[in-house]
Amino acid sequence: MAWLRFAKTGAKLSLAIEEQMAKIRVPGIYFEDNPKISRDITVGETGVPAFLGVSERGPLNEPVSIQSVQQFRRIFGDPVEDSYLYPSVWGFFANGGTRCFVVRIAHVFRHGDGELARAARYELLDSQGYPTLEVLASSEGTWGNDVSVEVEEMQEARVHSFLSFDLTPGVRMATLQSARGIDRGMVLKFDDGDVTSYVTVERVRGNEIYWREDLEHHYKSASPTYVQSVEFTLAIKDKKRSERFANLSMSKFAVRNVCRVIQQESGLIRINMLSSGEHSSFPMVGQNITLRGGRDGIAGITPDDVIGYNNGPGARYGLGALEANEEIDLVAIPDLQYLHEHIPVFDSTRDLLGIQLALINHCERMGDRFAILDTPRGIRADQVQDYRSKFNSSFGALYYPWIQARIEASSVLIPPSGYIAGLMARCDRTDGVFRAPANVELKNCTDVEVKLSEGHLAELNDKGINCIRSIPQRGIRPWGARSLSTDPDWRYLTSRRVFNAVKRAIYENTQWVVFEVNGSELRDQVRIMLDDFLARLWAAGYFAGQEQAHAFFVQCDEENNDIEVVESGNFVVDVGICIGKPMEFITMSFEHKMEEQVIGV
Repeated sequence: MAWLRFAKTGAKLSLAIEEQMAKIRVPGIYFEDNPKISRDITVGETGVPAFLGVSERGPLNEPVSIQSVQQFRRIFGDPVEDSYLYPSVWGFFANGGTRCFVVRIAHVFRHGDGELARAARYELLDSQGYPTLEVLASSEGTWGNDVSVEVEEMQEARVHSFLSFDLTPGVRMATLQSARGIDRGMVLKFDDGDVTSYVTVERVRGNEIYWREDLEHHYKSASPTYVQSVEFTLAIKDKKRSERFANLSMSKFAVRNVCRVIQQESGLIRINMLSSGEHSSFPMVGQNITLRGGRDGIAGITPDDVIGYNNGPGARYGLGALEANEEIDLVAIPDLQYLHEHIPVFDSTRDLLGIQLALINHCERMGDRFAILDTPRGIRADQVQDYRSKFNSSFGALYYPWIQARIEASSVLIPPSGYIAGLMARCDRTDGVFRAPANVELKNCTDVEVKLSEGHLAELNDKGINCIRSIPQRGIRPWGARSLSTDPDWRYLTSRRVFNAVKRAIYENTQWVVFEVNGSELRDQVRIMLDDFLARLWAAGYFAGQEQAHAFFVQCDEENNDIEVVESGNFVVDVGICIGKPMEFITMSFEHKMEEQVIGV
């Protein structure tokens, strides 16, 4: 019997009776209406930059999420001398940033004169003298040449047991007095004092163990025959830390398989299997080796290493490594000046300009991120205007000049991109993406490289160059929020960042529409959802307009979803937003009235 429950308007039923009805029913088939799923849209996390630069260690060409400077040093090691990557990350967190991504770059392409980045390595041998394990430093670099690995014998086997019944040649199972601690893939040793045999466990059932190969020797339970696990320990260390991993096995199926354990738990090395994994291929105890052959690959970096490309998983390099990342919305390359100063191939500012143009192109192509550009160090105010003229895009902003910063008790001159990214993240979090990151003090800054006059500030701001100025008693502050676009509609960087944030939020939160029926009900649902989302942003200050109708619109109806669109499998939503622009100029009019004079006669 099918039973349908209808709820009439105005009908009331006590909660107790409803619960009782839900519990006591006649056996049968019941249909219940599922409540409508509430789909809400929110602007996701913004102010999440990616920084590209050189480091001592760490994954190459892989965006690594970083939430503190301590985590940066733990993963990427000590700062490379004269590099600006660490000071920029430090400034990002000091100025209010909470999370960023770091991409380590090095020379990885075979063209060019410099040496390629390479991880230090060595091969461990088995008891027969054959290579059994390849040990590699966890990342490329000369730091790995200080890593040592020692193979230690287990002080005591983890598993001890005895045979309960005799074993005859050819059998593939045994009953033990206890199988506690025995797992699939564990290598066990049978030893009666005369002959030793090894098996790899495939299955455990109660106190019974099973293996694949025929046993070749007769073992008596009364001898007695000891059953023990066969495992080893690796002790690893470098100049700063040490690690120790016990109960390791060569068996591919073991819970403590050496490759798997090292991959998951070690911060110093990785392991590759060079042998079959049988008991005879276990590494020889007592070996103590130091890895060698590690190379940093910094001296040979080329523009291609920085720009890179994206050929899919495992083949993403430089900026191309960011294309699969959907979390970042800001990008900066603070180490461009380091490359110009230390790498022979970067012999002119043309190389820096080419990489920054590639960065702008990357942001335009991805459509959801914004580039923060640094000027070359030491250029004059007239030179920076010529440099800025090479760009025309709403997907980036240029900041000038460099800043003097205090980092861990040291005063250093650094490019401002990391500090600006932190300021953007702080403004996003406290107010919203619509808040212009300007006229807010940069923390831990003491001075600017070039002090600009009012005339210079006016001229550079008019050209779309965001100046950083030192204001007495107010500190160091960005004094502009312009993009690099010559289009008046995209003059301000907040216009692009708000548009990007809204577009990403709508895209990510409307994926459920795919494969739904393109009908009036779906269109109404999407339109109402987007209207509500945009209304909340308007109320928060994202859009201009005294009324909602002047701030945004959403069209999703039969007009833009006609029969041709529906038949082609498309669903169209037109959204328009009126982005507010920051107020740059305040004009005040003063009137001075002379005191009336009384003239005596």
